[in-house]
Amino acid sequence: MASAEGTTRPWADGPFELISIAFLGYKPGEKVEPYHAMALEMVTVYNCLIRGINSIYLQCINVERSSAAIPAFIKYARGWGQILHTHHTTEEKWIFPEIEDITGEKGIMDVSIEQHHAFEEGVKAYTAYLKNAETGEEKYDGTKLKTIIDAFMPSLRQQLQDEILTLKGFEKYKNKTDWAKWTKDTIAKVVKKTQTADGMVVELPFAVHNHDVEYEQIGSWPPVPSIVFFIIKFLYFGKNSDWWQFAPCDKNGRARDLPFSL
Repeated sequence: MASAEGTTRPWADGPFELISIAFLGYKPGEKVEPYHAMALEMVTVYNCLIRGINSIYLQCINVERSSAAIPAFIKYARGWGQILHTHHTTEEKWIFPEIEDITGEKGIMDVSIEQHHAFEEGVKAYTAYLKNAETGEEKYDGTKLKTIIDAFMPSLRQQLQDEILTLKGFEKYKNKTDWAKWTKDTIAKVVKKTQTADGMVVELPFAVHNHDVEYEQIGSWPPVPSIVFFIIKFLYFGKNSDWWQFAPCDKNGRARDLPFSL
């Protein structure tokens, strides 16, 4: 398992494996075909989710050494559940139906939806436990949290990979639309429809702090002008700054040590 440069500490590229763009048939830094634009976007988002849950998994027991850090850690862990819920809701409500309309293939994404349901109860258990721990209804127990994650993450990780393989097959629909433009327009539309004050101080910074800009030369993300991104980070990323100490990257996407991974 890798670590931030110059250290041997466990890092957020495991234990649940990141998704390589090799699954799409590309090498790091290679430009993807337009019909794989959404697949590349999903790879980036999914790796943020995987790094996020890995950072939680690796630190959930050792954080108990610092009682002062536990409340912020619980909120950080709840942030992962929030962004996962938003992402899957977005897929099922907007992205998947549009894919059906464009390809003309009714039910093309049904397997992904079915897989969402397969780990739904496990994620609910994760969310409920963290809520109870935050309110004091249950005492925080890192071993219990780790067990809950172990129960649902293998199937969730498989679903993420399977969905990328489905999107990889869009080559046969390459003439159905301008996929690169559709991807850009769809992301902008989804952001507009789902943007909330809470999203700006929880979901966006969570994703950014779990995006490694060096991984397979993906680079800066999300794709917004640098000056706009600077303003967003200045305005919104400070509110829950104590949460982001547990994240594997800084606000510029540079890998760093996890404070409680050892």
